Amino acid sequence: MPVTLLDWLLRRYPTAKRQTLKRMVSDGRVRINDIPARTLKQPVEEEDRIIVRPNEPRPVDRVGIEPLRLIHEDGDLLVVDKPAGLLTSTVAREKRPTALAIIRAYLRDRAAGARVGVIHRLDRDASGLLVFSKSAEAYESLKSQFYHRTARRVYLAITSNRPTTERGKIESNLVEWVDGTVHSTRQAGKGEPAITHYELIDQRQDRYLLRITLQTGRKHQIRAHLSERGWPIVGDRLYGGIPAARLMLAAVELSFDRPHDGKRLEFQIPSPLPF
Repeated sequence: MPVTLLDWLLRRYPTAKRQTLKRMVSDGRVRINDIPARTLKQPVEEEDRIIVRPNEPRPVDRVGIEPLRLIHEDGDLLVVDKPAGLLTSTVAREKRPTALAIIRAYLRDRAAGARVGVIHRLDRDASGLLVFSKSAEAYESLKSQFYHRTARRVYLAITSNRPTTERGKIESNLVEWVDGTVHSTRQAGKGEPAITHYELIDQRQDRYLLRITLQTGRKHQIRAHLSERGWPIVGDRLYGGIPAARLMLAAVELSFDRPHDGKRLEFQIPSPLPF
């Protein structure tokens, strides 16, 4: 005498709830004669071959790191490529996305004990390489390297005016104004020392590609220094650059010593700038 699939399952799993048995069928775990069962009401015969597959855990969806691009990760740190338009970090109650918040969420799924540290920053409208620490020890090591200028940072920038020399050094003290912009000052004892090295590496019509090496890393340093020399970066609305789809400034090279063993790490990405 035929019975239903529900009857058969209840004999095999007498303590199971009806909802659990229904889910087993809907998940495709129950097969009758190698055909997936359709419903608990389905009739079954004594000669039917019924197989119930084990309950395999579903893969957990982990938080990704997009729109950042992961360049390198180890036990000490992460190096990422930040897109233009994304903040590096900001105040605690900031609601806009930041690279710091994205990395914290990414590591929360993978390394719950990691303590993410901001080592340096990129302007929101600039793009390129950033390093973040994953422990207090790595943070102190990397911060020290940036403070003592043993870490190396290289940028590319496009200007609409030609530099007066093909290479040179710009040095001044920078102060921040109330509107958030920074400017050089000649007042004694004012501002923070800032040193920028530049080299003109290409020219196309009225656009000039500069390779910038930072000796110091002040807020808006490259943008302010180039603008004050009459070579504002294309797309830099704050410092007099001509309009463009984005700020034509990108951090393309980054090197420093790995905290736990002192090995020199060097990273380089292709230029994202349209040149």
